[in-house]
Amino acid sequence: MEISKESFDGLRYILEMARKNKIVKDRNFYCDFCSGADGLEQVMANYRDYFNFFLVDDTTSANTTGNKPGYFDRKVYTVYIICGYDHGDNEMYKESLERARTIFKQLLSRMIRDKASFEYGKGLMYLNLETIYSQEFGRYSFNGATGLFFNVQNNVPLNLVYDPNEWEE
Repeated sequence: MEISKESFDGLRYILEMARKNKIVKDRNFYCDFCSGADGLEQVMANYRDYFNFFLVDDTTSANTTGNKPGYFDRKVYTVYIICGYDHGDNEMYKESLERARTIFKQLLSRMIRDKASFEYGKGLMYLNLETIYSQEFGRYSFNGATGLFFNVQNNVPLNLVYDPNEWEE
């Protein structure tokens, strides 16, 4: 799946990055979309076949914000990196959590590089990489899995010019 530079899709971009990451490939991560935190459980049902998961929430949170130059459609992308470990194995738990942290840092460094290089045209221009919220899962969040999730904001300009032809007066 190749990302179009003309019609940039932030969710597909993040998923494609994961599929190209060496750790994700070497550790046989299941990479796909999920629908909200509630959708994690459905995907984790594949746990018998996969030990690690990289999931992009396809239900973005969004809001419209305005400032002096104009209005923006602020979309928040949520990404889950979940690494399995043998329940009760503290060393494996620490290694799995560290693996999730490493993948997270690698993704951020790739986004910074891609944004600066204009590799995706203007697609990443409005991606806010200065402030990224992340939260690690506790030891007992999932049975035998740990990891983290993070949020990235994309503030895309929004055209809100009033057109009287769209209204009956």
